[in-house]
Amino acid sequence: MKLLHVAEGVEYGLLDETDVPHMVMLLAEAFSRFEPMAVAAKLPASQVAHMVAALAPKALAEQLTIVARLSAPESSRGPLVGVLLADDFGTAPPPGIEDVAPMFAPIGALLDGLDAQYRSATAVVPGTHAHLFMLGVAEHAGSRGIAGHLVASCLAQAQRRGYLMAVTEATGAVSQHVFRKVGFQHVATASYCDFSHEGQLVFSAITGVEGTMLMTRALGGAVL
Repeated sequence: MKLLHVAEGVEYGLLDETDVPHMVMLLAEAFSRFEPMAVAAKLPASQVAHMVAALAPKALAEQLTIVARLSAPESSRGPLVGVLLADDFGTAPPPGIEDVAPMFAPIGALLDGLDAQYRSATAVVPGTHAHLFMLGVAEHAGSRGIAGHLVASCLAQAQRRGYLMAVTEATGAVSQHVFRKVGFQHVATASYCDFSHEGQLVFSAITGVEGTMLMTRALGGAVL
């Protein structure tokens, strides 16, 4: 990774090619075990891994994705402990992404509907909106404030690259709290209890959170 800053023994930097296999493993584990919709839909880690791997080339090209590694001596490299996968909200997803993880379909349908609400009222063109969409932290590193630092680092990077807004779909209570803390505002919610996919209330068993929140933050001023 290209180092951006260090905080509390953790290095934060831009994703590079050598980080990709570790990013795939971390996000596959985190999302299949803890992300509310993935758990409700019984989305296996293998399909999350296929999706993240398919998104990696776009993430590398757009230089918005931030990774976190434990600090290590100069001669070695610390383990990856966090990722915030991000891209340009105004550019197209990789071709065929919808076929990579078939069991992701209900999650994708809910997110697409939420995004469509935002796009119907806002002009989204390449280079204007940074999209922060897969945030994961290794379970053993959860008490270091890594999620907040990942978000702040991503916002700073997006601002350096000239983006005007940041947008995210926060799916759980923890992620919604993290994004609120750095200034994101609630725009719209897709309710879990009401959402139906192919006649099934796929997410009705999710408790402790109303639904996925689409949240935005204007970029400008200090974010770290």
